[in-house]
Order: sequence, then C-alpha cells, then structure tokens
Amino acid sequence: MKISLTENQKQELENQHKLERDGKVRDRIKAVLLADEKWPQVQISQALRIDESTVHHHLKDYLSSQKLKSRSGGSESKLNAIQTKELIKHLEANTYPSTKEIIQYVDDTYSIEYSQQGMYCWLKTHKFSYKQPKGVPLKENAEQQATFIKKYEEQKSTLKDGEKIIFIDSVHPTEATKISFGWIRTGVEKMIATVARRDRVNITGAINLESMEVATKDYDTINGASTIDFLKRIEASEPNTSVFHIIADGGRAHKCHEVGVYLGWKDPTNRQYLEDHHELKLPSKCTVLTKKMIKRLKKIASKDPTLFCDLTILNKHKIKTQELLNSLRETERHKRIVLHILPPYSPKLNPIERLWKVMNEQVRNNIVFETFKEFKSKILDFFNNEWNLIKDKFRSRINDHFEKAKPAF
Repeated sequence: MKISLTENQKQELENQHKLERDGKVRDRIKAVLLADEKWPQVQISQALRIDESTVHHHLKDYLSSQKLKSRSGGSESKLNAIQTKELIKHLEANTYPSTKEIIQYVDDTYSIEYSQQGMYCWLKTHKFSYKQPKGVPLKENAEQQATFIKKYEEQKSTLKDGEKIIFIDSVHPTEATKISFGWIRTGVEKMIATVARRDRVNITGAINLESMEVATKDYDTINGASTIDFLKRIEASEPNTSVFHIIADGGRAHKCHEVGVYLGWKDPTNRQYLEDHHELKLPSKCTVLTKKMIKRLKKIASKDPTLFCDLTILNKHKIKTQELLNSLRETERHKRIVLHILPPYSPKLNPIERLWKVMNEQVRNNIVFETFKEFKSKILDFFNNEWNLIKDKFRSRINDHFEKAKPAF
C-alpha cells in the first residue's frame, strides 16, 4: 500500500505525534510516516509491536479518509434518540453485572442486536463506567441526619469555655486474619497464612476531634455497666472540663436503663426511684397498668406527692406506663456529661468509625497472629502508643466533615 506525503503533511504529522497523548493514535501516525519512508508493512508491524493486519487497516484508514483516531466520532447508534434516552434512564435505575444482560434487555425491548464490543462502546460513549455501587443502610433517614448535622454545627459554634465534644463507640476486632488489598507484583498470586479463630477484643473508645486524642478501654462485655465505667473515666481524666458533650449511636449499651439512671434521664430515674423507695417495678412503656398497680400508685401519690407533676393521670380508666412516666417530675441531669444520641443507621456521622478502619489498616490487614495474647497486645498498643505518633496525619480523614445521606436507587 503506497503512501506519499508532502513535506507539509509530514511536518503536521510529526507535530501531532509530539502532542498526542493517546498511544494508539501515535502508533497510527508512526505507521503512516514509516510507510511514506518505504518501510514494508511487516517491518512496520515488528517495529511497532502490533499485528501486520492492524498496520494494513491503519494505512487504509489514512488513505481513505486521513483517519488517525480509532473512532472518528463513532458509528451511528442503532438506537434512536428516544430509545437512547429510555435506555439511559433504565440503566441509571438498574445495575447490570455485565454487557451480556444489557444486550439481552435491548434485544428484548427494542429488537435491536448489539455485539459485546458494540455495547461496551455505546456505554462508554454515554458516560457509563464499570464500578461497584456504594452500599447505604436501608433504613437511614436523610432528614434526621440533616437535623443532627445542623444541631451539631450550632452546638459546636456556641461551645462555651471548658466544654468539649467527644465521639464514642465500641469495636470488636477478632483474631481471624483480615485479608485486604495491597500492592503485589503483576502475575504473582501472593499467599497469606490465615487463622479462623473468633476470639475478640471488646473496646470502647472516645476521640476528641480538636486534639485528635483517643482514649480506650477493653472490657469483657460491652453493656450498660461498661459504658458507665467508661464515662466515669472520661470525666476523671479531665477534671477542668466543665461539660462533656458525648455523641454516640443508639446502641443498647448507650441507651439502657442503667446509663439513663447514671445520667439522670427522667424516665429511667423515676422508674428506679419507684423501685428503690416504693418497691414498685413498672412494666414496659406500652403496657396498660393493672387496676391493682394504679391503686398502689394512688397510695404512693398520697405519701410522696412531689413525685407527680400531674396527679389527674391516676383518674384515667386506662393508663399506659409511658403516660404515667410522662406525668412524673423532672429529674436532675448529670452535671458534667450530656449524651447526644445519633439518628438510627448513621455510622457516617460518627468519626470514630474511621478510627477503627485506620486501626485495621495499621494492625490487622494481611497480618496473622500466632496467639490471641499477641493479637490483643498489638491492638491495645496501637491505641495506647502508636496513635499519638501518627494522629496528625489523619486529620483530613477523621473529622466532622459529615457526608450527607444519599438516597439508594
């Protein structure tokens, strides 16, 4: 195939080759220039390390239309404008695992056939890429999360001297080997020894985003008692702090009766008062109180009237436990600790969740531990010692730049 270029054409191609970033386009330009220099196609294919037939097509494209791009704007789509719009909308709402399923859908819906390469090109042209979707909790509430973020920002901006905001949570790393991504030589299948032991460490932790200081304590079990113990430790660690605003999820260990009594929450405190002082244990909040229990409550009211804000509640025919609790007196809250509960299913609103991920990256990923003692020692050493050396590196990652909830579709 004979190609003869003028000096101007050669110079233009040389200049284009210098500026072109696409390696395939540069190969086309080189093939044309070498053919002009009377190189045979077999020699060009050897020099460019491409197939001889590919060289032939490159030269043919250039002779017929001076084509140097792999696609000069692409061929006309088999789908019309309306069908294209419908398919784009369908693919935005439905995630297919491969082009085969999309090809089948197009054939079933429009009776139009595509090859896998053709569908791949169509998807790329219409700005689709093959990637993994991001999971979100099914029951997360975007409105509740937005309300929390607004209140948090208001609280942070009006924080008084001596007050601090602390995020707390619990984590339960197991001794089982945690396999994760890493840089491995191409073509090498790297093997990592694994153990399947389920022994775990139960850790409650707290982080102050202003100082990036972390406090942790391991417990046999994470429950109300461990939460109270941890809150006492936080309080004792900083005697000069007037108020700790503790932010935590709504797990049972944070919202249980014992914690409510310790913090002075109204309902748990009044429940405990009735049990301790009048030997009356109230049933669950939705239960209708028995006539016998209402009679006892009336006697209690006659002896301890300050317990009630509204005595008329006892004249009702049916009283639910929650109604009774609502009618009881306000209680004195804990003077130094205020617990703020996050909206349900909102791990993205607790920055300490990202600290747990960093711990896994630094201590657990692709590491096998010989004994549980070694495993536990490494975990605790990370929080007690190593974190203080690296904490400032993670300010851009562990912070309160909350990601707003996005709807699943």
